[in-house]
Amino acid sequence: MRPIYKQVDLPETKRLNLDQAKAVLRFKPDIIFLEWPQDIKNSPVAFNKYPPLKKPKGLVKKIQKGLLKKDSLKKHPWAVADAVLFDNISKLWSEGHDVFLFPVDAQRELTAENYLLWKKMYPAVKKQWLWWVRIYLREKIMAENIERAFKKYTHKDKPKVLVLLQSFHWRHVRFLLSHPSKSRVWKYYFGRFSGITPKTIAGDIYKENRVFYKYWKKYADFH
Repeated sequence: MRPIYKQVDLPETKRLNLDQAKAVLRFKPDIIFLEWPQDIKNSPVAFNKYPPLKKPKGLVKKIQKGLLKKDSLKKHPWAVADAVLFDNISKLWSEGHDVFLFPVDAQRELTAENYLLWKKMYPAVKKQWLWWVRIYLREKIMAENIERAFKKYTHKDKPKVLVLLQSFHWRHVRFLLSHPSKSRVWKYYFGRFSGITPKTIAGDIYKENRVFYKYWKKYADFH
């Protein structure tokens, strides 16, 4: 498979930005990778088993309703743009153009851990090795989910793929998709931190955060 990628950011601000939604109509993708947790309620992956003209409209409405809840908008005000995104995806479906949707981010438990705290500390938090543990784990899972998605998609040899991951993540995920050696991965994510090593980091994570440790044991290249 030789996918044709187009990546578009969504600024995480209160100001409405419809770049991703507009890209759906301009690019007319065959596949969309969403920076959404893989275990969310009403997962859009459910659409993939239906032909374009028979996608369940009720599920679209459920997803949009969830995005526009007050508590959701308070935490993620940019979710309004995601609701518009689904309007445009539905438009392509109504025209007979199939679009396969894959949420590729990590599980909600991992993506939510320390989210609000570190959001307030950004960008200074990038100097903390534990912040990079969370980033590495999310991106490792993203890469695995993308490879799994491509195995499931068998319709076109050169699908047009709209990547709705932040460019920060996509840059790292593409690195992981190149299947680098463990030593290169370590240097890429943790090489700047002198106080940790591949042999000791698991114990250090265990002391700091049990949620990160849980996912480290399952997904990391270093144990």
